Amino acid sequence: MSGKEKKHGKEDASAGFSPCKSKGCKHSPSKFGFCGEHFDQFKFGLINKAGEHVPDYDKKWDQYEEYKTKKKTA
Repeated sequence: MSGKEKKHGKEDASAGFSPCKSKGCKHSPSKFGFCGEHFDQFKFGLINKAGEHVPDYDKKWDQYEEYKTKKKTA
């Protein structure tokens, strides 16, 4: 087998698992190292690229909740 084939094996994929960048989240990442929920929060500006809360997190959280509610009904 060549080196490329070994990298794509199941054993190597499970050994290299890294959870979502957001603190305390154990879901597998889907985009930019974040799981789906935390990627939405990153796009909205609730967390920075390191997965930490931004200084005005509490203020933005209320706006994010309203956004999610409108998104579900639309």
